Amino acid sequence: MIVVTGATGFIGRSVMRQLNGRGIAARPYIGRINDAAALRDQLADVETVIHLAGAETRGRKQLLHQVDVLGTEQVVKSAQFRNVQRIILLSRLNANPNALFTVLRVKGRAEQLVSQSNLDYTIIRSATVFGHDDRFTNMIAALAKWTWPFAWIPGHGTNPMQPLWVEDLARILADTVTRTDLDKRTIEVAGEERLRYEDILQQVLTASGMQRLAIRPRPQIVRTIHSLLFNWWYYPPVTRFELSLYSAIPDVTQVDSVRSTFGFHPQRLGQNLAHLRRRRLRWYLFALPPSRYEARRRHKA
Repeated sequence: MIVVTGATGFIGRSVMRQLNGRGIAARPYIGRINDAAALRDQLADVETVIHLAGAETRGRKQLLHQVDVLGTEQVVKSAQFRNVQRIILLSRLNANPNALFTVLRVKGRAEQLVSQSNLDYTIIRSATVFGHDDRFTNMIAALAKWTWPFAWIPGHGTNPMQPLWVEDLARILADTVTRTDLDKRTIEVAGEERLRYEDILQQVLTASGMQRLAIRPRPQIVRTIHSLLFNWWYYPPVTRFELSLYSAIPDVTQVDSVRSTFGFHPQRLGQNLAHLRRRRLRWYLFALPPSRYEARRRHKA
């Protein structure tokens, strides 16, 4: 039996489909990630935990620490209590407990908690992920809808990235479940295209049928506008973390990282942007994540 934390999130839903499609018994963890009693109860008779839960999309340092660091610590302690055999942790490229950037530092601390435990583990460090319900391509397109006739580029637009399709990442995580040769290892995965942010923007605009003039406002202006428009949102469409990562930190690894370890070629960005043709795309900025809608439905039921 496998338990998946963050199973109702953007990546988690794809992982659950992959596991179920392969006939692998898996269930979502239900409850707060810091709830020791709930964790110990739901990890009974479990062999593997796929730990996806994180608070990066909320844009709050305190919450990021509570969920990604303290939450991971509680998952590790509960797994040890229940004699869980293995943890598969999803992390980010460039994760480092001594990093200057908050998200990367927190992800690095979470990795330390897992790797220094007495459990078997595999850490998957992923590049930025895209797909139907992502907070990457959808937000680029939705913001461009509101800023006609311009499309804003954070930084200089030359920051290199290797976006990875969510279904390919889900396949990687499902494969890892049965890969004992990956125990005690940290694996980096990313797409095979190395693109500049401005190249990604142009592909997104083309896929969504928009024509915009790309502009590069000064970082101080971007930060000020972000603080005025988004800091007060419960689920901000763009966080300060994302602005920093997309504009200042190369989000890249070996181009053949997926093929060399998992034996397949990940799909290209342009092959999976049809979702940007959706109606009312501009209102995507104000929508709750699908996982929140599901939580509301469960609560009402």
